[in-house]
Amino acid sequence: MVRPLSFHGRVEKGEGIAAQLGCPTANVAVEQGAIIPALGVYVGEAEVDGQRYQALICINDGRTGYNLKMEVHLVGQKDIDFTGKHISVDLYEKIRDLIPFPGNEVMTEMIKVDLENARKWFATSSPI
Repeated sequence: MVRPLSFHGRVEKGEGIAAQLGCPTANVAVEQGAIIPALGVYVGEAEVDGQRYQALICINDGRTGYNLKMEVHLVGQKDIDFTGKHISVDLYEKIRDLIPFPGNEVMTEMIKVDLENARKWFATSSPI
């Protein structure tokens, strides 16, 4: 049994781009010096205020290429704002690599596929 990689941090205000694409996220800055897996999109779980959620997590280096961050989408949740709250994130499995931003329309379709793959993963896999 492999233990998930776990991260903790405070949710920061983002730019709202993911929400505009139909996939609102809790944005968590990755602390300098933290050991992280490769950039990409992962399935996992997140805990906020004692509540656990299935999550789709994107680890990326922002539009500047310098600001390492996690964007955590709580699967099935649309209108929850966790800005300023503490969040714990467990990564279970990488589902794809990052690609350069292909534009809003293509990205929206990719997110739909990512969410479907995450739902399938949770339906057929055991997190731990």
